[in-house]
Amino acid sequence: MSPGDDDARSVAGRGRLGGRSLAPVAGTFAAFGLFMGAWTVATPEVERALGGGPARLGLVMSAALVVASGVNTVGGTLAERRGTTAALRGALVAWAVALAVGAVLPAPWGVAAGIVVVLSLGGAVDVIANVAATAGLADRPGHLVRLHAVFNLGGAAGTVVVGVLLAVAGASGWRWAWAVVAVLVVGVVVVTAGVHLPAGGAGSAVRFSDGMRELRSQRLVPVAVAFALAAVVEGGVNTWGVLQLRGQLDAGLLIGAGGAFVGYLVAVTARLSVSRVETAAAARRAVIGGTVLAAVGLVVLATVSQPVLAAAGLVLAAGGVSVCWPLLMSEVGRGRERPGVLVGAVTTFGYLGSVIGPGLVGAVSGAIGVPAGLLVLAGAAIAVAALVGARRGLR
Repeated sequence: MSPGDDDARSVAGRGRLGGRSLAPVAGTFAAFGLFMGAWTVATPEVERALGGGPARLGLVMSAALVVASGVNTVGGTLAERRGTTAALRGALVAWAVALAVGAVLPAPWGVAAGIVVVLSLGGAVDVIANVAATAGLADRPGHLVRLHAVFNLGGAAGTVVVGVLLAVAGASGWRWAWAVVAVLVVGVVVVTAGVHLPAGGAGSAVRFSDGMRELRSQRLVPVAVAFALAAVVEGGVNTWGVLQLRGQLDAGLLIGAGGAFVGYLVAVTARLSVSRVETAAAARRAVIGGTVLAAVGLVVLATVSQPVLAAAGLVLAAGGVSVCWPLLMSEVGRGRERPGVLVGAVTTFGYLGSVIGPGLVGAVSGAIGVPAGLLVLAGAAIAVAALVGARRGLR
């Protein structure tokens, strides 16, 4: 039995937990998706807890992503040095503790500190899980996209969980959602304790700066730039899309959470629809089509005043941009058994790009309005399509 067969069964949900498997990655993606789904719906409550409106929320998120970008570089390097198995387990434990503590910190500055720590450690979890997934499936991008769809399923569940908690517990519902994610993360660690991941053994003693050098030498900088812009759009859709629905259009919790829920399900459908992509040319076409759809959805969300139509724009944007992350990541890891350094570098690039996004969109939203901030995101989506479309391949 080959490692590839083992990975394929893990993606399909039939892998055993006692051997080399991607089951911990699937569990991690589900937990991370649950957190992001809850974040998407509860953004207005978090914004009120912070005070200062969208501008302060954007600044806090930018600060979190500055730290996370550095943590990502460390995470990718540690995944190479110590192996993905030990690195992911340690990162999950640290993230669970941060979520549990962050859930009880007082507003406003305790909440701000909690956001910074939780998003930073979540970034480490994210990059290490992606290293393992890319090591196992980079040469089969369709399978990698399918695995990433687990994140979107978790996101859909997160919108439901936090919607119920907000309805029951009021503005503190997001805190309970963080506690739920912490319990789930601990469960993933316990249930998958005996699993060995792809690239799970200790590797070479690489330096933290090797990733950026490798990006240049492998001519992957354009892919990293496209990845950064796509990350800005995807994160912006999650954060500012529901804020537009609930905060600006008074859509209410049901439509806001419902729009986000359907958006995640559409993202699952979008990712599964490109699960047969196996070549760089096909991946290129999928990325271009997805980002154009995302731009259209963001324009609709920004310009219409009818909440249901605006929610439809959110759904279109979420589905369109969802195909970018795994397809671009597969190109980075194609043909490499240990892509930790490169995956860490590209993910760092993405987080650094995302640093600009929340602050810029928050500043524009505070000065002109959230619709203007959404149009900035639409422009970023078009830039990804233009950057990828200008090349014959993703490299």
